[in-house]
Amino acid sequence: MNRPLPEAVRVMPTPLRMRYTFVAGAGRSGFLRGLAHRRLLARACPSCHQVYLPAPEFCARCLVELGATTELDGRGTVSTFCVVSFPFPGQEIEPPYVVAHIRPHGADTRLMHLIREVDIADVRIGMEVEPVWADGELEPSWTSIRHYRPVPQQDSAGDVDA
Repeated sequence: MNRPLPEAVRVMPTPLRMRYTFVAGAGRSGFLRGLAHRRLLARACPSCHQVYLPAPEFCARCLVELGATTELDGRGTVSTFCVVSFPFPGQEIEPPYVVAHIRPHGADTRLMHLIREVDIADVRIGMEVEPVWADGELEPSWTSIRHYRPVPQQDSAGDVDA
């Protein structure tokens, strides 16, 4: 007695909601306020010299309070990336798109953000990227950076490749 299998359940709507509050703390609050002014603010440990972006209040290695803020230009290097090819519930960006871990120049930590303005096939580990800021008045939020894009490369004559 072989019955056909029913179709698989792909989506199950539920009335569940979870409200939460993220507390950035003193260290990361400064970073978030910097984003509202198109500034990437890092902090270094005075003991081990680890540079954090975004910075907590204390060094994760030494537990020493971090020093004063330093502004970084935002450029960095792709250390790894993922191509998101499939849609999922709640997704706001049409696949395919690239999400990368970016190590900002001058920092020892990595950021995770979108890579745009480049063919997906051309994204590579080691690619130099720069932030693209949102238009208009910014907020103290990651959304102040729309995405990252490749840094235009100069050839030996000094011309910029677009």
